[in-house]
Amino acid sequence: MTHSLRKRLLSTAALLGFLSTMPCVRAWDEAAPADADNLPGVLPEVDETDGKIIYNVPTLKQLWESQAVINASRDKVAHIALDEEVVFVQSTAGVVTAMNAESGRRFWASQVGRNDEVAMKGSTDSQMVVIVVGPVIHAFDKFSGNKLFSFRLPNPPSAAPLLTKREVTTGNRTEVTRSIFVPLADRSIVAYDVDTLQYQASRGTFPPGVLRALDWRFAAGEIIRFAPVAGQERLAFATDVGNIHVVDMLGIAKGKTRFQFLMNSPTTAPLAVVNREDQELLLAACDNNRLFCINLKTDGSMLWTVPMARPVYEPITVVGNEVFVVSDDDELRKFDLRTGLPVKVFDGVSAVASRTEGDGGELPAYGAAVELRCRGLLGFEPITVINRSTGQAVNSLVVDLSTALSGASFAANELEEAMIRISDDSRKSAGVQNVKLSADRKQLTIEFSDFNPNVTFDFYVDLEHDDVPFWKLTHNELVGADVKARVSPVRASVVATAAVNRRVEPFPPRTVLGRFREVSEPWFVSGVKSLVAVSENAAYYVDKNDRVVGVSRLNAGNPVVTPTRDFTIHVNNTLTDRVYLSTASGRVACFTESRIQVGALPVPFFAGLSWVVYPEAELSPDFARYHRNPGARPIMPDVPKVDQPLPSADADAATQMP
Repeated sequence: MTHSLRKRLLSTAALLGFLSTMPCVRAWDEAAPADADNLPGVLPEVDETDGKIIYNVPTLKQLWESQAVINASRDKVAHIALDEEVVFVQSTAGVVTAMNAESGRRFWASQVGRNDEVAMKGSTDSQMVVIVVGPVIHAFDKFSGNKLFSFRLPNPPSAAPLLTKREVTTGNRTEVTRSIFVPLADRSIVAYDVDTLQYQASRGTFPPGVLRALDWRFAAGEIIRFAPVAGQERLAFATDVGNIHVVDMLGIAKGKTRFQFLMNSPTTAPLAVVNREDQELLLAACDNNRLFCINLKTDGSMLWTVPMARPVYEPITVVGNEVFVVSDDDELRKFDLRTGLPVKVFDGVSAVASRTEGDGGELPAYGAAVELRCRGLLGFEPITVINRSTGQAVNSLVVDLSTALSGASFAANELEEAMIRISDDSRKSAGVQNVKLSADRKQLTIEFSDFNPNVTFDFYVDLEHDDVPFWKLTHNELVGADVKARVSPVRASVVATAAVNRRVEPFPPRTVLGRFREVSEPWFVSGVKSLVAVSENAAYYVDKNDRVVGVSRLNAGNPVVTPTRDFTIHVNNTLTDRVYLSTASGRVACFTESRIQVGALPVPFFAGLSWVVYPEAELSPDFARYHRNPGARPIMPDVPKVDQPLPSADADAATQMP
C-alpha cells in the first residue's frame, strides 16, 4: 500500500469519526461527520457481512503511456481513432501509428498519403483499418500494417468513412460482406465492396461478373458532415439541413431509400446507433435543441424525443440502457434509452408542512411552509428543518413515527428523554426551548422561541428498530411519518402593518401538516466539457479546467479528480471503459479504473459508537469492459489473488496414506 493511499484512507477514517451518543439532549460544537455514502470518492455499498460495510473507492490509474511517431517540431496530432483492440494516432503530416489498446505496445507506423495532406478519421473492423487521405482510400491490416489496397475516389470526401462487416446467410451458406461508405463533397455517399477493391489491387482487374469498383451511389443533394452509421442491414446518415436518410446496405435493394426522417433543423452531433435485443435504435440531435430516438428497423417511427435547454454538439454515448448527453451549457445528463425520460436519482426523504392563506381575494400574506429533509444514515446525517414561511415563526415541531412504514421509534435514555443531538449554532438560531417524547416513543416534539423565516435548524436523532441495528438506520425509516408544525405571526407590529397595507386580517397561530416522502431529481453534472468514458460504476468527463473527473454512475456524486498534466486531447470512448488521453505531440496515455476495497466497522467508544475505516485490498485492474460487443471481451483467467502455500511434507504423507 503506497504512502499516499495510507494518507488518504487515514483522512477518510478521521472524517468518519463519530462522537459518542449521550443519553440526553445536549449541544455540541464539533462539525458532524458526513454520511459514509456521501464521502468523496466512495461509491454505494456493494457488500455487507458481519457488521462490516464494504465500499469501493474508484481511482483512475495509468495503465500505459506510449509515444506515437510524429515530428514534434512541426506536426501535431490530427485524429485519434480506436476500437476495442487498437488505438490509431494520425498526425497532421499523415503518419499513422497503431498501438495495442491494452498494453500501449506499438504495432506499426506508416506514412499514409502525401505529406501534410488532409485526412479523415480512420474506421476499423476486426481485421483492417481504412483511412481516407485527400481523395484516396487507404486500407491496412490493423495489426501488421501491411498495405491491402488503395483506391481513388471520384470526389474529395466531406466526412469520415465507415467500414462495416456483415454476415449474409443464403440458404445453408453464410457469406461475409465488407463494405466501405464514404460521404463525398458532391453531396452524395458512395459504397465500395472491400473484396472487389482487394481483388483489383492484387490482380489489376475486377472479379468475374463485376463491371466497376463502385457498388452503389446515393445522391442526397445536401452536404454530409458526419460519418454514417450502420445497423445490421441499413445505413443511416444525416445532412446539414437536418434530413436523416436510411438506405438498404444488402440485397437487391441496396442503395435504395428505406425511409427519410426530417428534423427540420440542422444536425449538430454525429448519429449513434445501438442494438438492443431485436431493435436497432438511431439517436440524433439537431439545432432546435431536441434529441430524437428512431427505430431503424421500421419505416422511421420515432420512439421518443427529448427537448433540451441547449443544443448538443458532443457525441452521444450509450452504455446499456443509459444515454449520456453533453449539452452546450456544459451539463452532462442521463436519459433512459427505452423511454427517453431523464434518469432520476433518489435524494433522501422530504416533508413539507404548508398552507397558503389570504383574505378578500388578496395575495396570500401569511403563507406557512416548513420543510424537513434527510438523505443518509441518521447517525451521521441530520434532519434539516427550514422555515420557508412568509412572516411566520415556528413555535413547535412534531415528528410522528406512528404512521411511518418502518415501525421504528425514537430512542430514549433511562429518564425517558429523547436521545437527540443539537449543535450550539442550531440551538441559538432557532431558539430551542424544550424537547418532549411521547409515552410510546412515537412522537418527538421540539419547541422553539425564535424560529423565524429563512432560518435553518439541524438535529441528529437516534431511532430504535426491532430488526435493524441503530447504526444502520437511514432516512428510509422516516418514510410515511407525519409532521406537524405550529406557526404564528412573527411580531404584532409587522402583522398590523401588513394588515393595513394589504387589507388582510392577521391569522392566529395554527398547525400545518406534512408527511415524509422519497424525493428524486434528474441525474446531471454541471461544468462538463466532454465525456471521455463510462465504466460500470463511474462516468469520466473533462471539466472546464481540462481535468478528468469521475462521478458515480448511480447518483452523479462523489467526484474524484485525476491530474492529467498536459494531456489536452481527450478521446470520446464509447466502446470500452478505458480513458484515453493524448498530448498534441503524440504522447498517448491510457487510464483504467483501479479500485480500493474499504471496510467500515462500528466499534463501541465510551458511551457511544465510533467507526473504524480500514483498507482491505487494492483490486487489480481488469481487462477493458466492452460496451457494444460484450461477447468479444477477453476471458479473465481465474487467478487467485494470494499465492496458496505449498503443501508440507507431513501433508503429502497424510495424502498418500490409504
